[in-house]
Amino acid sequence: MVGGYSYYQDHSTQLKAQAMARLQEAAPKPEAKDKDLVPTNTVVGPVVSPLAALMAKADGSQTTGDEPTRPWKAHANDHIAPSPVGTGTAIVHKTFAVASTAQFLFEVPPHAASPQLHGTYHSFAKNSGVQSGDETGDIDLLLMNDQQYTDFLSGRPADVVYSVDSSHDQDVSLGLPATQDLPVRYYLVFRNSPSSPGKKVVQADFRVDF
Repeated sequence: MVGGYSYYQDHSTQLKAQAMARLQEAAPKPEAKDKDLVPTNTVVGPVVSPLAALMAKADGSQTTGDEPTRPWKAHANDHIAPSPVGTGTAIVHKTFAVASTAQFLFEVPPHAASPQLHGTYHSFAKNSGVQSGDETGDIDLLLMNDQQYTDFLSGRPADVVYSVDSSHDQDVSLGLPATQDLPVRYYLVFRNSPSSPGKKVVQADFRVDF
């Protein structure tokens, strides 16, 4: 009887274990979550925003991860440079003779937002010895850029940035175009008036402010 009871107990335990195993195999498995689909050996890099990537490219530093392609090409005008606002320079401040023409070169620096040309001149016929009060002392005043001055020297008809009709006493106050990333050269030209031949003496005082 003892042996039969032991056999019954062992056999019953085995049957229960087999039944539990079959139930576990038949039970539905839980769906895999998204995080379970990522291989355990995958390395996820740091997230870099588009703005941070562009700033890193601008200062030459390196970033990790996928970097967006810059949608434009760099231009010299993108460079920020100090403005010359509040400065200026003298162009001419002297007395000189004009037989045909006398010219004075000056330059407006880059990034000048509102350059201004200011000045005055008085002229008279040289043989008079004093400032003339009539047309005998008249001269022309012309302001030209590089290309216009080249055409002027070549004898070709040329436009000018600014001109003053023949005069022996003139004040000038003129705003010039703003400059970008490069300086701009101008020529201040005093020309003897065809209607009043003879050498002239000119007292001129001109400057450009930025």
